[in-house]
Amino acid sequence: MSLSARWITGLLALAALGGLGWAGLGWAGRAVRADLETPRDLHGAPHATSLACARCHPGQHDSWHRTFHRTMTQEASEASVLGDFEGARFEYGGVEARMEREPGGGFAMRFLADGVELSRARIVRTVGSHRYQQYLAAEGDVLFRLPMAWHVEEGRWFHMNGAFLTPDPPAPPEGGHVAAEDYHRHVVRWNDNCVFCHNVAPNPGRRLEGDAARFETELEELGVACEACHGPADEHARVNANPVRRYALHLSDAPDPTIVNPRRLSPARSAEICGRCHGQRITDDVGRFLTRGDPFVPGDRLADYSRPLARGTALGGDEAAFEERFWPDGTARLTAYEYQGLLASPCDELTCTSCHGMHEGDPSGQLRPGLEGDAQCAQCHEADGHSAHEATLCVDCHMPRVVYGLIGAYRSHRIEIPDPGVTGRPDACSLCHAERDGAWVADGFGRLYGGQRPSARGGVRDGLLGGDPIERAMAAAALGRGEALRDRAWRAGLLLDTLAEDPYPAVRRMAWRSLRALYTEAPMDWMGFVPTAAEGPRRAWVERAEAALSVRRPPRSQTAPLRRRAAQQAIFIGE
Repeated sequence: MSLSARWITGLLALAALGGLGWAGLGWAGRAVRADLETPRDLHGAPHATSLACARCHPGQHDSWHRTFHRTMTQEASEASVLGDFEGARFEYGGVEARMEREPGGGFAMRFLADGVELSRARIVRTVGSHRYQQYLAAEGDVLFRLPMAWHVEEGRWFHMNGAFLTPDPPAPPEGGHVAAEDYHRHVVRWNDNCVFCHNVAPNPGRRLEGDAARFETELEELGVACEACHGPADEHARVNANPVRRYALHLSDAPDPTIVNPRRLSPARSAEICGRCHGQRITDDVGRFLTRGDPFVPGDRLADYSRPLARGTALGGDEAAFEERFWPDGTARLTAYEYQGLLASPCDELTCTSCHGMHEGDPSGQLRPGLEGDAQCAQCHEADGHSAHEATLCVDCHMPRVVYGLIGAYRSHRIEIPDPGVTGRPDACSLCHAERDGAWVADGFGRLYGGQRPSARGGVRDGLLGGDPIERAMAAAALGRGEALRDRAWRAGLLLDTLAEDPYPAVRRMAWRSLRALYTEAPMDWMGFVPTAAEGPRRAWVERAEAALSVRRPPRSQTAPLRRRAAQQAIFIGE
């Protein structure tokens, strides 16, 4: 049928539905109506992929195509690979990584020690494209994430040990290199790890052969595409080729049972679609997930298959297994736990799409247009002038940056009433008034809002020097924020001390980023600082920075006791 013929058929169907109603369409209308009233079970239904969706939904396809969801997992190509593979080199722990182009146009990493090649990996896929990009190599039926990643914002390579909250490995012996288990600490198997949240309908396909596991991994589409949120769409695309059915949907308020529209779901069911990946989970049936995939389909009750991790979730009888991922009051400390934050919030009717639009807004945060600033909260709350800080956004107090992930400090998704000194974690007041101690914050809060507040917690300074790694990371980020950066030299001294002394490369990177924000005008060799570099080169850079910025680190008599306290709170948080 020609394009004009399809238009004529569609217009006739539209006129018939509008003027004659269902009865006027006879058996065709009755069939469509019965079809729309017939529920579907989408479990195990075939998929269509985003290309099929684009034929009828070009606008939605284009808006999705601009997002970082689409580029979450890609085949390695000229278009998808962002890193410098034109002979770039990166040394870490005595091992040199070389990122090179292959003769046939592909991409590869080689790892050498003392000029001797230890291993070589051909890049087959990429993971991520927003903040940093990771690379996958194949070994038989298994894909592995490689130890080197490309930092998109900074435009340089870094070792993955610097992305997670793990400490420096032991220094290699003179003339040697770091142990293989330390160099490859964050080399993980993609098939039963990353695959679950970064693709459509993933099935690891694990098969046990004695003590060994092999994989027949399948998925419907790389990246987070249409059917990750709307469910399998093969039947939807097929039956809506019928113009009568298509226009019947346009003119009626009836839902289409062949597809899931998150906007038609209850707030809880809608949030669970996002919570499947933005809320780390645990299941009692791990084997089923590994051998046949996650059975969840959009619109399901997530709790039927898994439950979100919490501070007290036990693993094999260990009730403290996930404790380090949460602050003492149960608030999540890591990204990918946003769903837990929503569940802990008092807003029952709130769902993810109350603030975020998957087909609208800046791809960086996908906030719905018009909801910038306080407009997000004003949807439900009147601006009653209860804040004593006119220049402060609602989220600065009620969703503070106390969450670590992707080498950054992010907002908690637990909407809360700030109460410094009570939660057992960094609070919004202290993170903003970084130059003040806990007693000042507690006293000021009491004067503004009434009541007495405990002041046992120290301020950002004590958190940076003496907290556990996540608290130090949050403090390092806080010292570089604010419109009026008070006490710049004092902040810079603390940050330089962290660059020289902190044993966690991720904390050092965040401190470096804050120092750079404080001195944007300074003619510094900022890229000369490498967070994962050996102690000697790091300290040499700090000494040069002290001289260039006319800044001095605090005396060791002040920092040493807090650094010793920090050493007693070492944690190891990987995947």
